[in-house]
Amino acid sequence: MPDDLPSTPREAYQRIIDQLVDRTPGVTAKRIIAGDSLADADPDTAAAFTEFAASLSQSQREVLAQLCIAQRHGAIHDTLAALSWWIDCGGVSLRYNDSDMPVDISGMGLHGDYVGRGQGWDWPDDD
Repeated sequence: MPDDLPSTPREAYQRIIDQLVDRTPGVTAKRIIAGDSLADADPDTAAAFTEFAASLSQSQREVLAQLCIAQRHGAIHDTLAALSWWIDCGGVSLRYNDSDMPVDISGMGLHGDYVGRGQGWDWPDDD
C-alpha cells in the first residue's frame, strides 16, 4: 500500500479500484508458473498443491495459473457487484474522511470500474 494517503474521496476510491486491478494476478499464479512451493497456502492442502503443480509441464502450469487468475478476477468482480447492489438498493455508502466516495465512475457500478480499469480504461477527469 502507498505511504501517502489520498487527499480526496474520489482519489481514495480510484486507488482502491486500481489496487484491486494490480493485485488480481496474485502471488499464487506467479508461483505456479515458476514451479515454486505453495507452502503458505492452506496447510492442509499446500503440499498436495505444490506436488500437483510440480507434476505439470510448463505450458500446463501456465494454463493453471491463468485459471487461478480468472477465478480471482471473478471473485473480485462478484464482490464489487454485490457492493454495487448494496450501494444502489440497500442504503450502503463508502466514505473517506467523513465524505462519500464517488463510486460508479464508469456508470456500470464498482465492478464496471474494476473491469474497465483492468482493460486499460483511463479515469475520466474530475469534472
